[in-house]
Amino acid sequence: MSMVAPLRVLVVDDHPIVREGVRRILEAAPDMHVVGEANDGASALGLAARLLPDAAVVDVGLPDMSGLALVRLLKAQRTELTVVMLSMYDDAEYARESRLAGASAYVVKDSAATTLATQLRLAVGSRPASSGVELPGQAPWERIAQLTPRECDVLRGIASGQTNKAIAATFGISPRTVETHRERLMRKLGVSTVAGLTALALETGMLTAPDR
Repeated sequence: MSMVAPLRVLVVDDHPIVREGVRRILEAAPDMHVVGEANDGASALGLAARLLPDAAVVDVGLPDMSGLALVRLLKAQRTELTVVMLSMYDDAEYARESRLAGASAYVVKDSAATTLATQLRLAVGSRPASSGVELPGQAPWERIAQLTPRECDVLRGIASGQTNKAIAATFGISPRTVETHRERLMRKLGVSTVAGLTALALETGMLTAPDR
């Protein structure tokens, strides 16, 4: 049986406790390996050039430069490097700026522990076979990768069969906000039913199919 090489990840954050937490989360996944850690932009650029990681997780704020500036420099250094931005701000504008800088995904630090690994897999391109859901102009994983962290949370809740009220209670938002997220998810993902949302969640690895 052939073995797939693990995803090699560089972690960039100026807080040792955050780097340690990210390392633990990623290395708990069998398909991920943290090859290096950096506490500032200059160190990150040096490690990226030497270690040639597949992906980098970059904090939005660093001592010597902004995370956005580092993303641009990393992508200029190696265009094939996948970058995921890590931030304490659940803000659509930050997420938009990160994508414009070259990041493939934007993950909020208080997201579920599995979110970071999931977004890395989606961003790098480790995709399961298509389930047949057609999205005009984009593959399903490309649409999923454009969702905000909160939309990803709500999608998992919807796809796992939770009610709006249950999802709202889990994330401290109102049922009406959940319904708004549901409408946005359907619009962004190009589906019109909960079944379609569930199929996409299964297809892109965001939700594991239940045992039968």
